[in-house]
Amino acid sequence: MTRNRLYAFLCLIFLIIGGGMVATKYALASFSAPQIVFLRLLFPAFIYGILYRRWLPLPYCRGDWKVLALIVLCEPCLFFICETLGMMYTTASQGGVIAACLPILMGLAGWIFLKERPSTPLVIGILLAVIGVAGASWFSEASESAPNPLLGNLFMFCSILASSLYAVLTRRITQRYSVFSIAAIQSIGGALFFLPLALFSPAPHAVHASSLMGIAYLGVMVGLVAYCGFNYALQQLTAGEVGLFSSLVPLSTCLFAFLLLGEALSLCQNLFMAVTLAGVIIAALPGRKRASGDDSPSGSV
Repeated sequence: MTRNRLYAFLCLIFLIIGGGMVATKYALASFSAPQIVFLRLLFPAFIYGILYRRWLPLPYCRGDWKVLALIVLCEPCLFFICETLGMMYTTASQGGVIAACLPILMGLAGWIFLKERPSTPLVIGILLAVIGVAGASWFSEASESAPNPLLGNLFMFCSILASSLYAVLTRRITQRYSVFSIAAIQSIGGALFFLPLALFSPAPHAVHASSLMGIAYLGVMVGLVAYCGFNYALQQLTAGEVGLFSSLVPLSTCLFAFLLLGEALSLCQNLFMAVTLAGVIIAALPGRKRASGDDSPSGSV
């Protein structure tokens, strides 16, 4: 697959991911957070179980279990639970914009874990993103669908911290493990982790059709399609290039939230959201130019 096709493919992947926050809002009308996470993992885990011949045996080397366990802990475990809790307390629109900080946090993760020195644009971008997210959260108003926006935004920020560490770990291990095998380990491992939590959660009083549709979207489109695509992109491109396209998440989330949930941001929130996106662009674009000149896809499809 050519680089331009990979970029177009990433656009589609992050549009799907952006819609996942709106789907979570629908699912919360009937199910608890642990139940939603378990159910969204159950379908892909079932599919990977049927197709076990496609990803077993694993090219296991001594010590790989530590990296694989961390990958599962970061995503889906920490990421999904923090994202779901975030959607309980904030709006899908705000959650989507906070998710735009992912490329910046990927850069920080590279600095901490890969000893990559942060550039001046990255530092400026971090400052702008922090100011933007803090300002948007400060001017948030509680509502029936967002009872505690500040707490919800904090959960959303924790979810992208987990996603950043996941991207760094996955970028390393995809050099030996196939995209399919990593996605299978994530789905099956996550489903087993959340099974007891889901069983001990109170049964829903009523199950709405919209909630079931939200779960189906999360399981099929996000859990199966988007995650395989995301892992494939990490195998072919640098983590910085992949992270750059997460800037599409707030755009798609805000669009879906406006059309389906009737959410709208205030003028002050829109201004601070613009500051966040400006920080993302400043931090990510220079990295993309360098990556485009130095790296090339490691394979073709």
